Amino acid sequence: ENKKTLVVMTLGGNDVQSFAFSKTPASQAIPMIDSFMGKFRQGIEWFDDPSIFPNGVYVIFANVYEFTDGTANLSTCSALSLFGSGGVWEEGVEVFGYLANAYLELAVDTQRDMIFLAENFCGHGLGASDANSPCAELTDGEVWFGGDCIHPNAKGHAAIADLFYNVVME
Repeated sequence: ENKKTLVVMTLGGNDVQSFAFSKTPASQAIPMIDSFMGKFRQGIEWFDDPSIFPNGVYVIFANVYEFTDGTANLSTCSALSLFGSGGVWEEGVEVFGYLANAYLELAVDTQRDMIFLAENFCGHGLGASDANSPCAELTDGEVWFGGDCIHPNAKGHAAIADLFYNVVME
């Protein structure tokens, strides 16, 4: 068939969760992000190989959402107490911002479409009721995360599906 391939993907959430749960300092997290994003870039560029995909590929990926609504207050996730974690990840906002910029840079450099999950989930995290959150009052405050603090609930999955669908249909 003379058709292009469509690839849609999300990745990186488990890395962010790992950083958050261990409160990884920015000085350690940022080199890990650079390594991860370098491998991601290689993967994206692999799709450009005409010997593998002679009809071309459309790639749509998403940046990573986070469950605290930009507060880095890990205590919004009650599951973390099971792992002996909680409190505020002091360098979390810096680390997450660095990662968000890395995703955007990759999208621009590779001319791929990127879904802005972080921005669309802002106000739907476990910190949605925090009036001091940078996401306060951006949404109706409906939470889109499940109890594990990383995976979306049914409404979150529906939102992700809608975001990808809208890009595909443009």
